[in-house]
Amino acid sequence: MKNLFKKALCLAFAGCLLMTACPAVAEDALVQPELEARVKNIITVDGYQFKDLNDNGELDVYEDWRKTPEERADDLLSQMDATAKAKQMVHLTLVSKKDSWFSSDNVGFALVYEYIFTDAKTAAETTNEIQELSESAPLGIPIIFSMDTEAGAAFVKDATFLPDEISQGAVNDPELVKALNELLRKELMAVGVRMALSPDADLITDPRWGRNQECYSEDTEVVSSLIVAAVHGLQGGPGLTKDSVIATVKHFPGSGAQTDGVDGTPLTIKEDSIDLHLAGFKAAIDGGVAAVMPYGYSTVPYLGGDAVDNYADQSAVVMTDLLRGQLGFTGIIQTDWGLNFSGAANAGADILGGAGVRSTRSVVDEVPEERLTDACRRILIAKFEMGLFENPYVDADAAASILGCEEHRALAKEAAARSFTMVKYENAQTLGDKVIIAGELADNARALNSGWTVKEPMEVGGTSILQAFKNRLGEENVTYYADAASVPADLAGQTVILVVGEKSGTHDPSWGAANLEFPEDQQALLNALDAAGANVVSVVLMNRAYVLTPVVDKSDSVMLAYRPGLTVGADAVVEALYGETAITGKLPFQIPATMEQVLNQREDLPKDIVDPLFEYGFGIDVAAFGK
Repeated sequence: MKNLFKKALCLAFAGCLLMTACPAVAEDALVQPELEARVKNIITVDGYQFKDLNDNGELDVYEDWRKTPEERADDLLSQMDATAKAKQMVHLTLVSKKDSWFSSDNVGFALVYEYIFTDAKTAAETTNEIQELSESAPLGIPIIFSMDTEAGAAFVKDATFLPDEISQGAVNDPELVKALNELLRKELMAVGVRMALSPDADLITDPRWGRNQECYSEDTEVVSSLIVAAVHGLQGGPGLTKDSVIATVKHFPGSGAQTDGVDGTPLTIKEDSIDLHLAGFKAAIDGGVAAVMPYGYSTVPYLGGDAVDNYADQSAVVMTDLLRGQLGFTGIIQTDWGLNFSGAANAGADILGGAGVRSTRSVVDEVPEERLTDACRRILIAKFEMGLFENPYVDADAAASILGCEEHRALAKEAAARSFTMVKYENAQTLGDKVIIAGELADNARALNSGWTVKEPMEVGGTSILQAFKNRLGEENVTYYADAASVPADLAGQTVILVVGEKSGTHDPSWGAANLEFPEDQQALLNALDAAGANVVSVVLMNRAYVLTPVVDKSDSVMLAYRPGLTVGADAVVEALYGETAITGKLPFQIPATMEQVLNQREDLPKDIVDPLFEYGFGIDVAAFGK
């Protein structure tokens, strides 16, 4: 390899070293960016240094960081054929690695997925190795790594797993949301990931939909405010710079309105609800979001045309007419993960989620080159704006000190603690040096986040609520009842912390979309504790609005913990129940009293449950639990 690990640091005109000698020139002097080349040569022109990415010994416009991103993109496009442009649109899923995908095919994007699930240093070294392969390609175009980031940088073991959006919505603090996404930006950039497949601007309108956990609220103003905060946290503000991670707002035009709450069904959006669902996306676009993802699993019949039969990310009505035409979005359209890549490209998509090198054959054959050029230009401009052509590499040694650091853990714990929502508070007792914990979910760390982490049997580092109590008090001081059969007959005067709710999941909730009622085993355990005379404090891990009626009826206190985060969510629960942090969260959605109420509400309208058990925004402020 040529000039291995060469770096060119800041240079300026030699004649301007004495600022007083030529002040006018000094003011106009350019700042030499830091370059890193691992394969190609660095050349010097006009006293500045540049990477010779196409290896021709000359400075091309696209290699000249003094030019605008648009000028550089146009020059690079002139050196690319249709196949090269189509390969820049490829967003493959990195479950394994083939060197040629990067060294000769020079694909544009890779979702790191479980291939990178290792320690921070190794993850950073892995992305560096692939960037080196991309640099070795004929045109040396850097790749952008992406990650599903609903739970943080959760496809790296050392990362800080954050509370999901449902928890952040219960806090409803834009500054906190921005800070959490700044944290996420730092952790992603440390391992070379420059595209976040988040945040979600979907409006919660049907409690049955399992992906409500990825959404902020059923209030449009809250969604609009928090989505802009998240975008600016990830990107460092509107637009892209060398310090940005691309924010990808999803799932356009709003996927909360699933038919009967079943994910992947036609959206039931109508004339009187379309603006509500678009509100968060409009705010994100006005806030300078770099990318938008239309939903890849639902049609949008209300919009007519090809949206009746095509999924949103394959519909020209959705992407070209509505997103670009009516809303004026000029950034990148990133599809969801699908199979009809030519159809998506023809309909207006720029980046093709789930595509591979083989997919480019049909894309080139079936998509006009003008459309490929249009898409590729947006992609290249973003890469130039982020400085990837100058230096796509990261400091692998530094990554370990950034991911999961104490500062990040403290912020994640604060966010979790502030989200907890008390909906019943009676007979609260101060917890002592011995406690009783109940419920299978108490021993399930994964339930503290949505399913957007590595899948089982791969192990994730996290602490369950049961283990958090044991860590605090010692195992000998914690009694655990997993089910009703293990509950003794007499627990009078004793407090039991009961953990109930749903296991972790993504598209399909573990109880099924048709059911929001607690399963028989959890209700039996609650009944047994109540019959034994225990003072029951129910902690509800929830991805959507359950029918809480039986839990509220038979518990003395009920605290909703939502999805507080694998890393420190359990510790935050323990500290809240020991009265060390205030409980101040507010419901991000209505809580139904019965399933009949759920069946009578419209899937596409927020806050339309008549006489719910708890209204949107409800929450009892508790300064110190049990004190």
